[in-house]
Amino acid sequence: MDKTRKITTIILWVLMILSIAFFVYMVVSIDDEKSPGATAVQAITMNLNWAIALFAIAGAVAIIFALIQIIGDKRKAIRSILALAILGAIFGVAYYTASPEIPVFHGAEKMVAEGTLDESVSRWVGAGLNFTYILFAGALLSIAGFGVASIFKRS
Repeated sequence: MDKTRKITTIILWVLMILSIAFFVYMVVSIDDEKSPGATAVQAITMNLNWAIALFAIAGAVAIIFALIQIIGDKRKAIRSILALAILGAIFGVAYYTASPEIPVFHGAEKMVAEGTLDESVSRWVGAGLNFTYILFAGALLSIAGFGVASIFKRS
């Protein structure tokens, strides 16, 4: 076993043991369901914070190693930049086709009065929806395209 793998395995075991210890502490600190007690609430909060920290660490490690892989291979870097450019272009189309008009629905007047809904928010929401619709349509078209291509390949 190489040195990096050994260190990684040790770190993962330590994280797992800590997670199990926090979980056991939480379970043991609960008095009963009706009155969990201040210690149990503190233990639950600690477990939630631990889960958030683990999620953040996992996300950061995934991004860092993905960037290392991309930097190490010029072809991967070009493909990644091209994919990001395509997604940016699709979002640009989605944003410019989104309407800044505030939709009419129950409670919209209250949201406008509070300032939580204005033309900018409406346009961003519309852009997000349009972006989703475009990606969904692209997925459906690619499924249909690969299906037709496989039919012609068999012939």
